[in-house]
Amino acid sequence: MVLRLQGIMFPWRLPCLRILQHLQLQRFVASESVARCSSKAMSMEAVQRRDREEEENEKLGVLIVGAGPVGLTLSILLSSYGVRSLVVERRSKLSDHPQAHFLNNRTMEIFRKMEGLSEEIERKQPPLEHWRRFVYCTTLAGRVLGTVDHLQPEDVPSGRSPTSVAHFSQHHLLPLLFERAQRLGHRLEPKASTVKIASSVLNAGPILMGHECTSIKSSSNGVLASIFPTQAGISQGQKLACQYLVAADGAGSSVRELAGVQMEGDENLQKLISVHFMSKQLGQHLLDSVPGMLYFVFNQRVIAVIVAHNLEAGEFIAQIPFYPPQQQFEEFTEEVCKGIIYDAAGTRDIEIEVKTIKKWSMHAQVAASYFDKYGRIILVGDAAHRFPPAGGFGLNTGVQDAHNLAWKLAAVLKGQCPSALLLTYDTERRPVAIANTALSVANFKAAMAVPAALGLDPSAARLVHKVVNSGVGLLLPERFQVTLLDGLFAIGRAQVSPAFLSSLNPIGSARVLEVQRILREGQSLQLQFPAEDLGFRYLEGALVPEVGAQQQTNSHQNFPTGRRREYLPSTQPGARLPHFPIHMFCLNPPATSKEIRSTLDLVSRGGNRMEFVLLVQSHRSGCCWGDAAITAGQAFGIWDIFGIPETGAILVRPDDHVAWRSKAEPKASSTQELYLAFSKVLKKPNIQVPRFMQ
Repeated sequence: MVLRLQGIMFPWRLPCLRILQHLQLQRFVASESVARCSSKAMSMEAVQRRDREEEENEKLGVLIVGAGPVGLTLSILLSSYGVRSLVVERRSKLSDHPQAHFLNNRTMEIFRKMEGLSEEIERKQPPLEHWRRFVYCTTLAGRVLGTVDHLQPEDVPSGRSPTSVAHFSQHHLLPLLFERAQRLGHRLEPKASTVKIASSVLNAGPILMGHECTSIKSSSNGVLASIFPTQAGISQGQKLACQYLVAADGAGSSVRELAGVQMEGDENLQKLISVHFMSKQLGQHLLDSVPGMLYFVFNQRVIAVIVAHNLEAGEFIAQIPFYPPQQQFEEFTEEVCKGIIYDAAGTRDIEIEVKTIKKWSMHAQVAASYFDKYGRIILVGDAAHRFPPAGGFGLNTGVQDAHNLAWKLAAVLKGQCPSALLLTYDTERRPVAIANTALSVANFKAAMAVPAALGLDPSAARLVHKVVNSGVGLLLPERFQVTLLDGLFAIGRAQVSPAFLSSLNPIGSARVLEVQRILREGQSLQLQFPAEDLGFRYLEGALVPEVGAQQQTNSHQNFPTGRRREYLPSTQPGARLPHFPIHMFCLNPPATSKEIRSTLDLVSRGGNRMEFVLLVQSHRSGCCWGDAAITAGQAFGIWDIFGIPETGAILVRPDDHVAWRSKAEPKASSTQELYLAFSKVLKKPNIQVPRFMQ
């Protein structure tokens, strides 16, 4: 039990309020002094400062390039802090090609504070029983080699989060985000000066579809971006000045290239063809036989992964390995793709409608920096990091990037904090991306264990492709190269033919048993990573590290194994505030039991302001109910579980992460200590401690 009693909370919230009021007072006094100076004889320095402020006010605060889930999430969060932004998207409509589909706990917690988005997702997603398993088979209508249930009893419902993980396709998520971003953005009235400069752009609303950013000029004072329509025949563009430009334009980010930011890591690990198709008959068959999220298909005609985005609706994606230049993307016509899907299904007695066909490359890379050299162009999401899809870290890491960045952008743009605070976005989020890259690669390698056990060594396929495209292979006629590659792959696929995997073949039987062992022991592709989902911790940045605390990354970041690790709650600085179900007791006004359901609900949801929350336990001099609550909590070991200090305090940032923690008893200097903590977190080292706190 965690109680947020006014009698407990108020004495410790008061110093925070006095500190913030003091900071605001300093700004007020500074502005008054400038006014007095101008009324007499304005100095050259004051004139220059005024001109700079007027110039900044004429700029759009944030230009977001890309209306994907990360860009739209950032727009919504900025609007919640009262910061106006403009989202520019090159496509004329939202993408309807399914991509990411797994939303982890942390992402759902962020969506939970976006006008109940997580609840809407939970209502609209497929039933849990339809997607909790991975299925390994020879065909969708044929032999099942094994299954893996990726949801353990403690996952549903989860005691580690107020939300559940979800299976909700990106192309269904986008309209929900788009509607919220449009509505919240329209509530913010644009400044007259901004409209004067870019009225034709900003009058379109907070999201501008069918436009792209073709050039950028960045400096220490801001960014000048060229915005042009993508519709053929329309060449009239416009230049737009902004204080910050955020690149949320995906893995092939043009903004990242224009900014000159390099990617580090491995590229082109694998190339694939992605086929979006519909088949209600196939969906119903799988619902009746073996429902799942992913189907790994191995037979003598095709090797593919079929992603069931919605079995009831019959919506699927087929992921097919692709080996250029011997295979050309143009060869994957609708009829060719239908044939591949029929081979994967193991039957032609179903109707298939191919919707879209795309190609994509798998990378394992992180940007060398999340900022350009002037600190005005910022990378988020896939523009900043490109992971293998194993584990679903791409979209989730991107949404969490936006959550980390939004409150910092708001604080800097509102003049509450210096730009040094914004730079902690790179300090905090880039190590998380590096760790998630390593984990995704480890999980991807684990996924290769099953085909390797069946005699389909993926490294052998890559070696064959490499040999054909180097040395003697390049001397062969192009048509012969294609025939040679197809023939070698056909020989490999023969090892998963029905005859070879028959129970009468001891080699095939042994291989199937090995596959089942791998699946049973959790050595294959994993879906959930609770420790990495909720347990990542920032070691430096907008926080105050504890003196003497062991400064090292979590074990999963040092040694990624691709295996599931459980989440261990922590209130160390940099960690996400642990969830625990609570009730709020308040006499005036009376609160309902649903008003606050989690410790995470104590943190502000925006409301055009940035708030920190200070959590304390009741001191012995507190009210009797507070002491009783502490006694009861200790009896159940609750405080020990979450590491909440018995007599100290925890300061929580707007993004739910712990900024500072003290385990000491409150004393005369505690207010000064807290003041200094705010100074370090908000990167205001030059502000002196007021005399009443000394």
